[in-house]
Amino acid sequence: MSAKMDNQTAISIPGALKLIGIITGTWGILIVLSATIAYLPDHPDFSLFTTYLSDIGDTVGWPQILFNSGTLIAAPMRYLSIVLIVLRLTQLSAGRTFAVSALIIGFVSSCGTVLITATPFSVSPSIHKLGIPLYFFGIVFLQTLIFIKEWSLKHVPKILPILSLSMVVVYFVFAALVMLNAKGVVSRSTPVIWEWLCFITSIIWVFAQSILLANVCSAPDQE
Repeated sequence: MSAKMDNQTAISIPGALKLIGIITGTWGILIVLSATIAYLPDHPDFSLFTTYLSDIGDTVGWPQILFNSGTLIAAPMRYLSIVLIVLRLTQLSAGRTFAVSALIIGFVSSCGTVLITATPFSVSPSIHKLGIPLYFFGIVFLQTLIFIKEWSLKHVPKILPILSLSMVVVYFVFAALVMLNAKGVVSRSTPVIWEWLCFITSIIWVFAQSILLANVCSAPDQE
């Protein structure tokens, strides 16, 4: 009887992954959409090529409230999604070393998100700048790790590691352009579209991972 009850109350990792991933991706879209709508009335010159997401988060009033508070809520949601993705890949024979490494890097990246959003550049430039490499390079390392592992697992659709690799490329290009801008090599507006592409690819990634991984047939030795 006890064993039967345990089976009934056990959490389904694929089911939890699909639910949390969809909620996280939807929440991310709502944050950016609502903050952008609040930003538009006083900034009719808004453009994906000239307005950073961080500009919206650093605009006093509703844009800052919606973007920063929403992102602070999204950070633990995103990390939970990463945990569930890692657990699902572990079910598909990803291995313990991969799981531990991915969870540590994912946690560091999530901490970077908190530092960036909790302290806008205008409030504390030093803390904000500290969060940037933790988040963006954390994403690059995490997605590289996931790409390598997913590509090696025959049960995982190849579109998933390809999406992880696309995030590596987009985030790396954005981070590189930001550093070049700091040195005066490129204009301030040059990295802007790449920041938006970072957001778009991350949303596509979390939806794809949560839905497709949840539907992957289990490995032969999985229980």
